[in-house]
Amino acid sequence: MKKIILILFGAVLCLCAAGCSQPVPERAADGRSWSDEWVTVGGIVGVDTPEGIDPRENNDALSANGMYYAAWSIGQAEDFVNEDGDSAQLYDAQIYFLLAGFSAAEKAEENAAEWQTMANDRYAVEQVLSKTCNGQAFTVLTYAYDSGSNPYERGVSAFGVYGNYAVNVELSCREGFSGDPLAVLTDFLDHCHYSA
Repeated sequence: MKKIILILFGAVLCLCAAGCSQPVPERAADGRSWSDEWVTVGGIVGVDTPEGIDPRENNDALSANGMYYAAWSIGQAEDFVNEDGDSAQLYDAQIYFLLAGFSAAEKAEENAAEWQTMANDRYAVEQVLSKTCNGQAFTVLTYAYDSGSNPYERGVSAFGVYGNYAVNVELSCREGFSGDPLAVLTDFLDHCHYSA
């Protein structure tokens, strides 16, 4: 009996997980047809990756919780070992995209505000701007990392809400990165398309 219950429970979980995946939209809110070449995050955002930026990861493993994550890199990989002995590949700059879906726009707004508060607490914020990129409004923070153990020197983060989704896009730069972080992130955001 226990075995049958476990099998049925597993089947229900599989059906729930299958139902959580988002279909790719046909059109974007900016009027463009949705492209198979875009990196689609959560079935909500399609990123027409700008030249010089490489897609690295697109993970919807958290989709059951309404969260989606993707990452891009700029430059060549370099091995890095942190103070705990953990190794990783670091690039001149990395872009992290986090999308979180909620039952209502108000909850998405609250979540985006929480993310922004956390950024204010964790980073040495230098500038706060309002930007609109491809029709989407963002609050943008530029900052320096004040932790000596962080391999990144500076960064810029954008916080916004699209429908009932909170959006956070962050660019982290190492000391040798020659680009303007704000200009790079703005260009990236201009290449983001949102489902119609």
